[in-house]
Amino acid sequence: MNKNLFRILPIVLTIALITGCILHNNEFNTPDIVLKKDGQLCISIPENENFFYSKKEYSILTTEVFQTGIGQLWKKNYFYPSEPYYVKNQECLYFNYHFQNNIFYTISFISTEKGNNENQKSTQKTWIRFVRIIKKQDGTMQLLLDAEASGYS
Repeated sequence: MNKNLFRILPIVLTIALITGCILHNNEFNTPDIVLKKDGQLCISIPENENFFYSKKEYSILTTEVFQTGIGQLWKKNYFYPSEPYYVKNQECLYFNYHFQNNIFYTISFISTEKGNNENQKSTQKTWIRFVRIIKKQDGTMQLLLDAEASGYS
């Protein structure tokens, strides 16, 4: 039994190390999302994005909405200097999309801190979150996020 353990242990440790590195190097950030009174979403850069918890301005480069099994539903680019789009952390981003009930969406956007070279990939952050809005039996709306949103049926 001990011989088998010593044969398997290096494989298990290698897999754990590789998996840990992949998870640690995740290049995606998680935005804050809340359900507003009108049943639509407020998607924002979290307050804790800035180490000193001060309000910074961010340049939004692109915003997108996807639906699983369908593909891209909506996209807006802000790459052009003539129409920059700046927000502060905890400020709702403008998504010109009407979110419907009981649809599994993927929300994404790309940002960089205002003042950074916005064409440099190293200063950009990609934000992704999975969401679903459901109508409960009592008629109120509820926001489901990530695994809860994907597992709901």
